[in-house]
Amino acid sequence: MIMVASFNCLPRSLDYNRLQSIKVLPSMRFHTTGKITDGFHVAGSAAVPVYVVNGETPILFDAGFTALQHHYIAHIRKILDKRPPAFLFITHAHFDHVGAAGYLKSQWPDMKIMASSQCRDILERPGALSVISELNRQGINSLRTWGVTGASEAPFIPVDIDLVVAPDTTLRVAPDLSVNTIHTPGHTRDFNSYWIPERRILIASEAVGCDDGTGGIQTEFLVDYDAYIEGLHRLKALRPEVLCPGHRLVVTGSDVDDYFQRALSSTLHFFKTVTRILGEEHGEVEPTIERIKTLTWDNRPLPKQPEQAYILNTRQRVMTIKSRISGPASGRIE
Repeated sequence: MIMVASFNCLPRSLDYNRLQSIKVLPSMRFHTTGKITDGFHVAGSAAVPVYVVNGETPILFDAGFTALQHHYIAHIRKILDKRPPAFLFITHAHFDHVGAAGYLKSQWPDMKIMASSQCRDILERPGALSVISELNRQGINSLRTWGVTGASEAPFIPVDIDLVVAPDTTLRVAPDLSVNTIHTPGHTRDFNSYWIPERRILIASEAVGCDDGTGGIQTEFLVDYDAYIEGLHRLKALRPEVLCPGHRLVVTGSDVDDYFQRALSSTLHFFKTVTRILGEEHGEVEPTIERIKTLTWDNRPLPKQPEQAYILNTRQRVMTIKSRISGPASGRIE
């Protein structure tokens, strides 16, 4: 049974007193699968992860690539000692976050899949499902390029959302564990970040950008620059001890604050760079995309975002900036 409450209904002891008793974690950056801290693990692939919270009520977050289904299932079973996960929380409906959800559901049919209402709606659209399926098919070749063995060639299978989670609510999934949903719609409109206050773990994914493999951060505001900046500030204010950005990296301790500062700086730098190149290209989007790709993707080390997915996302980022600098909010960029 799940108990639901508004954030404002949470007892003060949960927000403050209990959190203050949690041991401060050392500053670390994890680029591998495995244990991050007691009861929290990265499963399957650090580049395209499923996060596992082990406890009285086991929980999964996101569902990665379709082709990595067997990796996820084997790793999750090992972490949970063959106990079934009770919930799978989806951050958003992109191909590399829902790819294996149907196979995880087949493995554990009693597991409830949770997501926003917008995510549910996207996963019911034939056009969206076709894109998700095709990008997951292309993901097989990406995994081979990365040197990953044992990738499945099974197709993406659609999945139903069992329970819609409203923004700014708390789901009490166990007596000692809750999940707060935070609507952070800068990357996509359907995006939920998930905050586990008792353990100070934040599953933020692309709401806070992605490690780019060179020590930098790839900013990820696909649909709304201002909402993305607002989301960064809101998530930073939670002061997480464990931060899970989108792909490749988990950050702990004081490195979390450093990550947020760099994410904000990277976002502003990208905005200014695209604005400059758009001006030099007389507002033309496609040559701007090509120049951004040359600067930020071509020489990036593996594993990296598949090329077609990168182009799709970058086109959206460039279009968002182009609309932003010509719109009524153009005077404020930070």
